[in-house]
Amino acid sequence: MRLSEYAVGRDNNFNLIRLLAALCVLFSHSVAVLGLPSQQEFFFDHVGLSLAEMAVDVFFVTSGFLVTGSLINRRNVIAFLWARALRIYPALWIMLALTVFIVAPSLTSLSLADYLTAQQTYEYFAKCATLLSGVRYALPGVFETTPLKGEFNGSLWTLPIELRLYLYLAAGWLILAAAPARRVQALTIIAPLACAVFLIIILRGRLFGGAFNSADIRVFMFLYGTTLYLWRDKVPVRPGILFAAFACLLLAAAFSSSVFFAAYVFCLAPLVLHLAYLPKGRIRSINDWGDFSYGVYIYAFPIQQTLAFLFPGMSLLAMVALSGSASLGIAALSWTVIEKRALALKGDFASATSRAFNLGLAKIAGVVR
Repeated sequence: MRLSEYAVGRDNNFNLIRLLAALCVLFSHSVAVLGLPSQQEFFFDHVGLSLAEMAVDVFFVTSGFLVTGSLINRRNVIAFLWARALRIYPALWIMLALTVFIVAPSLTSLSLADYLTAQQTYEYFAKCATLLSGVRYALPGVFETTPLKGEFNGSLWTLPIELRLYLYLAAGWLILAAAPARRVQALTIIAPLACAVFLIIILRGRLFGGAFNSADIRVFMFLYGTTLYLWRDKVPVRPGILFAAFACLLLAAAFSSSVFFAAYVFCLAPLVLHLAYLPKGRIRSINDWGDFSYGVYIYAFPIQQTLAFLFPGMSLLAMVALSGSASLGIAALSWTVIEKRALALKGDFASATSRAFNLGLAKIAGVVR
């Protein structure tokens, strides 16, 4: 069967995969916030990548695949942008309000007045709330004695990258508006070419010492997911491919971290998509719970830093258990109360924006006449 035969509807394992990825980031960050040597994380020691790095790549693969499908199926850039904005911002803003103005003031070494009047407080909030020009990581007087000194929410660094990729995808759709019948066909050429360019950049950087940064890997993974969606009619999905991808990664890990990385960049995206669509049965019911991954991702780090601050010397097991349970509980609440309700409004917001846009064009046309 082809990927296109699976990539219909919502009967898949994406919510489970993303939740597991968020929990993997949580585990990896537990090692970091406790100041434990990176060698204590099995994956970094054996393959040269942390569990968090690989989990973030899973997020970008699934994001590239799913949001490209969202744009192609909607064929409406306004609806696409509202869906993406309502997925990211409402939960983010609530998290920032809670952590910056309730949690952090109770932890800062400054007086409440000094904290609330510090320019750094509002710069952090504004940068993280918009995501358009990066994020900030430190709040005044907060977490100055923890192993990760001054870092308040290190997980947010990926969100500006994700947002820019959404905007680039929407911009590409608009640029191709002159030939709407050829849009998808053009994207099926542009996306793999862009993917290949970033593949060359990261392989040259990782294997031959060339210049690249961690954002390049995330962009590549997003474009890989995008390419697989656009070429879904040609991509086979079989249990044999799933096992072959696992075997390839295990064999590569036995050689060196460089060999593993080369295998990893080729195998991860097909592996993720096979896991999303092949396992069936009761495991699929987890998809009905909702998408808790975003809530875990944006809340876990400040929860972990708070625990590290309040309980120095905490064991890794205790950190994982306490931060994991707290993050899951808050994520479930965030999904139910904020995220799910915000996403339900995307159609109304898109329709209102389209009406306003069309009204504006009509008025402009009237003035021109």
